[in-house]
Amino acid sequence: MFRKRSTKGEVQTEYSCSIRFLDDSEPIQLNFKKDTLGQWLFDRVCEKLSLVEKDYFGLRYVDAEKQRHWLDPLKTVYKQLKGVNPMVLCFRVKFYPEDPMKLHEEITRYYLYLQLRRDLHHGRLLCSPQDAVHLASYIVQSEVGDYDPQDHPPGYITAFKMLPKQNSKMEDQIQELHKTLKGQVPAEAESNFLKKASVLDTFGVDPHQVKDQRGDQLYLGVTHQGIMTFRGSRRTQLHKWNQIRRIAYEAKMFIVHVNVAEEEDAANAKKRKKDKQQPHGYKCLTVGACKYLWRCAVEQQLFFTLASSCNAPKLKSGGTLFSRGSKFRFSGRCQIEALSASENIKRSEPKFPRTNSLPNFSRNKHTSESKSSTLNTSIMSEPVPEDRRRYNGMAEETPNQSFEITRTEAAVDVPGNAFGAQTSSPIVQESPVLQAPLAAEEKFDMQKVQAVSASAPGQKTPVNGSVPVDSSFLETSIDSMPSYQPNMTMDDEEEDERTPKPSLDEQIKQLEEQYEKITSDQNHIAPGGKVGGAAPKANPAPTSSSKSPPKSMCATCCKVLTYSILFAVLLMVVTFVVLFYTKFDHPLLDEGRKQLQFLEPVKHYIDDSVEAIANKFK
Repeated sequence: MFRKRSTKGEVQTEYSCSIRFLDDSEPIQLNFKKDTLGQWLFDRVCEKLSLVEKDYFGLRYVDAEKQRHWLDPLKTVYKQLKGVNPMVLCFRVKFYPEDPMKLHEEITRYYLYLQLRRDLHHGRLLCSPQDAVHLASYIVQSEVGDYDPQDHPPGYITAFKMLPKQNSKMEDQIQELHKTLKGQVPAEAESNFLKKASVLDTFGVDPHQVKDQRGDQLYLGVTHQGIMTFRGSRRTQLHKWNQIRRIAYEAKMFIVHVNVAEEEDAANAKKRKKDKQQPHGYKCLTVGACKYLWRCAVEQQLFFTLASSCNAPKLKSGGTLFSRGSKFRFSGRCQIEALSASENIKRSEPKFPRTNSLPNFSRNKHTSESKSSTLNTSIMSEPVPEDRRRYNGMAEETPNQSFEITRTEAAVDVPGNAFGAQTSSPIVQESPVLQAPLAAEEKFDMQKVQAVSASAPGQKTPVNGSVPVDSSFLETSIDSMPSYQPNMTMDDEEEDERTPKPSLDEQIKQLEEQYEKITSDQNHIAPGGKVGGAAPKANPAPTSSSKSPPKSMCATCCKVLTYSILFAVLLMVVTFVVLFYTKFDHPLLDEGRKQLQFLEPVKHYIDDSVEAIANKFK
């Protein structure tokens, strides 16, 4: 994982990490030192991608406990990736803009399109089957160009795996819609995709699996709108950012303090702030998952609500008697500042390659001269010429009925099987769904936390933050649409086992390092080489000792707890002596003596015991 350039110390040691991208192109290797900050690494990735509007993106990794994290730009990369093997980071969209068309450059919109295409593929982009078919048709138009009967025989849609549960009926509908998109260039098809996806309820949702008080499973998402929950086949609650007063977590409990009377008259503002705030609690699977959810929630809130990043507060939560809790400091620019900076971009649009999920797929009959060469999917490859696509003029605009955006508060997706990452193979094999294990039932105090309950299917009057659900819609469509169950198997980090194999030089260096360790262990056991014929038999001993496991965390915790108890006892004794056996005159000491008058019998008992012991030795 690392190599030394000099022997001056660990500061000169260079570490190597792999960066994966949204288009599943070849990962790149970046070297960093022990004092390298995360911002430096992220800037190198954006330079490689020719990306200027980088405020919406980030690098994400998975730790040894299979918990996802965003790379903190203010902390060192070494500290964050310590214990992660292999060191793999994924370039992903971190903040989904409310209006994608406000992004200044086409390359920025293209990377957002790639992220949403992944979300649709893995079931995170919750939508009705009709909307899913429309989105898939835009993907096909962007990748293969205009429909041509000679180049696109029946069943050509089957090669594209775009939906979680893609069947032949959907593929026929996608093919018919693809025929109507004739004339749309890739940028136009991708823009239509972004417009369609941005109005969906789950646009930008990264689902977090949680439980309510009854132990029922639901999914919680954080977007530009606020914090929302999904239960079954509908969105049950939406807490907007202007309703949320505080976000905190305690162990596995994620708590949102919501103002339930935001629409009351201004004359009752004082009463509203005092009496109408209600905490809503959600139980996460692990403490690490709860901490990750808290950081995501507060960061999203600050990004979309701050007017200036200079006014960002320092937040802290999760602290207990034996824990310092978690601190969060917002870094970077907020959305308002990012949009303002985008307007000042003066450079010409950079050229970039549009990678195809099926590079060997026939595009049209006018590209026969280029069919012999496959598409280079590396980042620095030449862009795909626009003349490779066939345009016969702009087609007539399709009727509004066929592209009408159907927005319902109970939007339903078709999630299900978890497919692998899109690769260059024409057919992607399905893999079984891997559900994240549910947390064991635990009893926790909910007197201060109001449980989140699901609204009834026919409920018309919404409760706090909940979205009214049309019962007639549910009765007609709930049976044909499965519930919201996105792929929770770390799709972008663990969907494929593409761990980069070390090169021959790296393998030789690893063998040399192992040999040096064994040699040094032998010299430590038998100095001067005075070991007889039994020396070779002693080789396994140092090898096993050199790989001895690290000290148990339990022992470390016991030591800390013991020292804490001893310090507390010593502090109590010193305080007792100062209050009862000294004559210092100070208002604080006088107040302490008044409050601890009930300890006077203890003082008398100690005095009598000391006097009795002293009399024995006289």
